[in-house]
Amino acid sequence: MTEYSLRVLTDILMNAGLTRVLISSTARTPADQARAMYDNLVAYGVAHQKRLYGAAGDQVIDVYVASKAAGRSPTQIQQDMVEKIIAIGPTRVSRHASDPRVLNVFDVAPSSVSDKAAFEAAIAAEQRVSRYFFPPDDPGYHLEIPQPGHG
Repeated sequence: MTEYSLRVLTDILMNAGLTRVLISSTARTPADQARAMYDNLVAYGVAHQKRLYGAAGDQVIDVYVASKAAGRSPTQIQQDMVEKIIAIGPTRVSRHASDPRVLNVFDVAPSSVSDKAAFEAAIAAEQRVSRYFFPPDDPGYHLEIPQPGHG
């Protein structure tokens, strides 16, 4: 998390009347992205995750499906996914792979948000957040904040 994004999040919390939330995910390497996608595929299923990702992410999900059908182990499946993420280009799969000095992307754990409606309204009203997703569309509150000089 950049200092700038922490200030934006602090302002969101103040506007929502909240004092704290848990940041559950920030920038990801290809391996981190594969692990997150794998965990969400196991927890939520292929159809749910296909609704979340675009064409590039769907290609990684297809690798998961094929590797699982081939009887590969979870470790092997994730490695297959990593290879596909690298081949496609990590930032095409997920903005979590962006350079945080340019675009800071992070998730907030829904379980840590005591007033979800107020939090969602404060995010939607915050012009420094360029893109966001809320549960159930995303497992977490996903926020994207362009950094000063790069937005």
